[in-house]
Amino acid sequence: MKNKIVIWFMLALGAFVQLACEELETVAINETVEANTLQALTSTDIVLEFEDSDETAATFTWTAPDFGFPAGVVYTLQMDVVGNNFANAFELAQTRNLTASVTVRTMNNGMLALGRNPFEAAGMEFRVVSVVSNNVSPVYSNNRTANVTPFATSFPSIWGMGAGLKGWGPWPDNAVEWPSQQFKKYEQIAFFTNGQAFRFFEQLDWGPTSYNYPYFTSVSTVFENANDGDSNFRVAAATGWYLVRVDLIAKTVTAEATQEPLMYMTGAGIGGWDQPGTGASIKMTYVRPGVFFATATFYGGETFRFFAQANWGPTSYNFPYFTTVNALFENANDGDSNLRYVGTTGQQTVLVDVNEKTVVVVPPLYMTGAGIGGWDQPGTGASIKMAYVAPDTYQATATFYNNEAFRFFAQANWGPTSYNYPYFTSVASDFVNANDGDSNLRYVGTTGSRTVKVNLATKVVTLN
Repeated sequence: MKNKIVIWFMLALGAFVQLACEELETVAINETVEANTLQALTSTDIVLEFEDSDETAATFTWTAPDFGFPAGVVYTLQMDVVGNNFANAFELAQTRNLTASVTVRTMNNGMLALGRNPFEAAGMEFRVVSVVSNNVSPVYSNNRTANVTPFATSFPSIWGMGAGLKGWGPWPDNAVEWPSQQFKKYEQIAFFTNGQAFRFFEQLDWGPTSYNYPYFTSVSTVFENANDGDSNFRVAAATGWYLVRVDLIAKTVTAEATQEPLMYMTGAGIGGWDQPGTGASIKMTYVRPGVFFATATFYGGETFRFFAQANWGPTSYNFPYFTTVNALFENANDGDSNLRYVGTTGQQTVLVDVNEKTVVVVPPLYMTGAGIGGWDQPGTGASIKMAYVAPDTYQATATFYNNEAFRFFAQANWGPTSYNYPYFTSVASDFVNANDGDSNLRYVGTTGSRTVKVNLATKVVTLN
């Protein structure tokens, strides 16, 4: 009987404790808490600069809230757009101290995450959220405001399109990229044809945004208004290579004649030590200033080197010049520190960037399936290895068979990587989703020879 009483008492005590805890969860014991005060900022105009990324953008200090009892408080410093009532608050710092220094990088990341435009000042609010327990409602400080100007961290390209360059379409095949290293400032060396027109586009498509001659307030005399109904640019200067800079902020286009950008590979590693521009040497394809690619047969254990002209000098690039080199190449340590190919003899596509000092081996892309002749393992039988024709872009000509399926593979094997119909965002109309369990591409055009081009970056498949 005594044991039963003890058990009953323990059960009753447990129920009382549980009830007390449940009551505690619902009681806002901080209704009379004295909130903390966020001190005024030393500057209410904060201009963030990339060069200062690791420096302090602002230091925030605040007083401790009074919960009426000793408390270990966690403080979270938040930022949001003025008027947004911290609905999308970005956390700048979390600390148990009464101060926090926020770096330029952190504040800039917050500005961009909140959708603020680079190089445009925006009104921002700051506050401190104080938390002591899940059972106690947070305490919010007063708000402080400042105008903050962020910088850009990514610089999308624009694109030139038209007969003055490579032709009026199709996209993206004949688009010429104008890359950017600064916000809305672009630079490219391109080949222009006299008397022909072109235009700049913000996207790899005809719309929605493009820039014609009248958009700019200052344009080089290399170009003129085509007065063709769309006011495109017409090439007024002689046919040739030009360095063209576009500034969408200042609305200027400058141009100056220049030499064709050149890069050669030569050496026994690709067939023989012939003078660049002759024999077995290979002229690489120009992409943008300092960047070139080429496909060649590389011979195991043999050496080669990059040359910036159709001659032995003055400029060449050996292994030590680069900071990042694909593992298929090593320092030959042959007195000239050439690059030695250590892979199996065979075809490779190499992308060299003398600005970033990198040598990259481009991964292959294969097609296989009944749509092109048979479901043979990539790299064997009827499968086709596509040619690398531009950054991220592959091309192949094949006989496509009506109502049959195929797929793209990123290696000479079934896995691990392949690309089916849903992977792409834009696919030529003669290809449809096979809906065969693997969502392969099915060819619905007339059986015959066609040229397919795949851009894995833009996820576009075109067919000619």
